[in-house]
Amino acid sequence: MRNMLKTLYIIEKTDRKNIFACLIVALCVIGMVVFANTQELGNPIKEKSSESLPVKVAMNKFQIVDASEYGDGSDIYKNIVKQYYTYPKQGMALKTEQPELFIETAIELTELRKQAFEMDNYELIAGNLPTKIENEMDSAYYQYLKEHNLALSFGSLSFYPFLAFLFSVVGSVWFVLICIYASNIMIDDFRHTSLIKGYPIAFSQYVLAKCMTSMGIVFIFIFELIVCSLPLLYFKGLGQASYPVAVFNGEVMIYPIYKYIAVSIVYMICLAVFAILLSVILNVLLKNVYLTIFVQIILVVIPILFPSLIELIPFNPFNYVNFPSVLNGDSLNLATPVALNSNVGLVYICISIILLMAIIKWFLSTGKLQKI
Repeated sequence: MRNMLKTLYIIEKTDRKNIFACLIVALCVIGMVVFANTQELGNPIKEKSSESLPVKVAMNKFQIVDASEYGDGSDIYKNIVKQYYTYPKQGMALKTEQPELFIETAIELTELRKQAFEMDNYELIAGNLPTKIENEMDSAYYQYLKEHNLALSFGSLSFYPFLAFLFSVVGSVWFVLICIYASNIMIDDFRHTSLIKGYPIAFSQYVLAKCMTSMGIVFIFIFELIVCSLPLLYFKGLGQASYPVAVFNGEVMIYPIYKYIAVSIVYMICLAVFAILLSVILNVLLKNVYLTIFVQIILVVIPILFPSLIELIPFNPFNYVNFPSVLNGDSLNLATPVALNSNVGLVYICISIILLMAIIKWFLSTGKLQKI
């Protein structure tokens, strides 16, 4: 009973901040649902209508010449022209709802891009075309649809696809948001003696209760992301939980949507634990909220500013805090390409959590972690 009162006391102290944070999360997700519905996010007709523009820009970089098979145009120019004239086929397939034709032309387009990567002067138009990893993921996705005879979705995002999209957007800033949320987890409380009906709270229990309370709010955040997306059930339906999503996990792979969502949730929980424990230690060492946030952001930004360090220190957990970027294979587009494995990254983060817990336990046992 006494421990329950202590925990309730600690929770009560952070109620206002937590309620405000939950309201902000709910409003943001509902806003994204409304945006996805009104803008028809995920509608391939709208998305593909603008994809031909970069290819047209790439064509304009060459002097207008004969692009026929025996013409005097360069191989890369002929390739770009073929790509450009593939888009009208895709547009017709979408408007007439012919998924087989669309998939065939999409595979043809990925093959043309693959050929272009090996041609002379490709660097002239590299910025106008998808990267190699993006093209490889597109190829794997469309080949999977063809091999498994799956129907292409012609509508905008339904519930399951929207959740995958939502977790990819939130996941890219999740660690930083949790760092900011937990940045003052201990500082204010260190300056006061905590009593419940005359009983002093053991500091080790106090730290544990604060971390558990913060993790409880994190679970509420994740639950909110799902619950606030439910209106899409009314607007667009449930969708297919097993629909494929192309990801990079050391190599290009196909995940069903439910697996992508599950991986995202596991990553978000582990990153939240990591951020909260790191905040506890930095609060005690630095004794300042702003310094705590500054150090955490610096640790996140260093691999971005110095990408060569990713290859040099692959076990750095901060390489993986932007897990949607890892799953998209963005590290392969760096000046020094690195193939990051999301499963290995999860292991590194879990090891880091264990190390942080060991440090906190050691601080508590030696009395180094104590109230200011």
